[in-house]
Amino acid sequence: MSFDQFIKPLVIAILATTLLSACEKTPQVEADPELRPVRTLLVKTVDVSQAVEFTAVVDAVNRADLAFKISGNLTHFVVKQGDKVNKGDVIAKLDDTDLKIYVAEAQAHFDTAMADLTRAKNLVKTNYISASEFDQIRTKAQSAKAQLASANNNLDYSTLRASFNGVIAKVYSKNYQEINAKEPIVRLHDLSEIQLIVNIPESIMIHLKKNAAQGVVSATFNSIEGHSFPLQFSEVATLADEHSKTYEVIFTMKALDGYVILPGMTALVRAQLALAQSENHVYPSFYLPSHTVLKDSQGNYVYVVNKHKVGVGIIVRKSVIIGNITSQGIEVFTNVAPSVTSGPNAGIVSGDHVITAGMSKVSAGSLVKFTQTSDLATTSSKKNSRDIL
Repeated sequence: MSFDQFIKPLVIAILATTLLSACEKTPQVEADPELRPVRTLLVKTVDVSQAVEFTAVVDAVNRADLAFKISGNLTHFVVKQGDKVNKGDVIAKLDDTDLKIYVAEAQAHFDTAMADLTRAKNLVKTNYISASEFDQIRTKAQSAKAQLASANNNLDYSTLRASFNGVIAKVYSKNYQEINAKEPIVRLHDLSEIQLIVNIPESIMIHLKKNAAQGVVSATFNSIEGHSFPLQFSEVATLADEHSKTYEVIFTMKALDGYVILPGMTALVRAQLALAQSENHVYPSFYLPSHTVLKDSQGNYVYVVNKHKVGVGIIVRKSVIIGNITSQGIEVFTNVAPSVTSGPNAGIVSGDHVITAGMSKVSAGSLVKFTQTSDLATTSSKKNSRDIL
């Protein structure tokens, strides 16, 4: 056997073995680089408002002192304090003996006058009486009709009725007393809805007028612990009290089921009033830990993480305008210099996730591990409570 005849099969065998080994190897998949986790802070807008408290006096929305329109002797008193009545229910009655007599007399005069008028209509047609005499008879009939209506009204006025659904709050008279016209007999309150009256100084009045509709106003009662009840703004006086120099503001609320809230009771009214921005004083939009704000030649900025895909976030640089460092953190403003805080990478907004650690190890555009679970920014609002009695 020649050398060529020996070496060729050997080379072929080696090549076949090499190819077979290569085919049996498992292909290698390149693994994604491990992402760096970051710690973030969820930004929430600062509640720039002022909490104020006032002592309020409860009163009924509808109230009336009921009185007779005529004088007379009170003979029937059918209600007492605390009784519930409906509109039209009888409250009291006067002695109507003489009134019925007056009605009977007026009715007789009216019937006679109407009969005379009927005869006069026939006589004037035949010229038996003159037109002037007919006018006198017709005027007499009209007068008799008016007297009858007045007598009937007086008889009806001898009965005092409830003018609306409510509760007898106070009784001013007793039975069998002589009553003068317009003299109050009872006080009637409608307690289906109550109003709370507060007196507010002018320094607070300015804010309240602007925020009464959208502000959060509530009332608490000492005897109802652990409960706060929402109020509706009703009306406001535009003229200050001469002595206290305060303005009367009225709020309303529905009657409470299970509780009896009566006029004269007191309550504590709380309101959140937005503080107005001015050229001399602009309130910050956010507070951040001071170490989260970085600075370079382009100005102050923070790193924010936006969602890129599930479990992955992308770093975004956002420019910010800062103020003083306070006990709540460093002030961040978004309501000044719009040219600086505008654009896709400028100005943080409520809901942003600001990186709070490892800022030196990331850069804009970097991908990081991100699950959108952040600490809530503990930026207490600028609320000042005050009691005004």
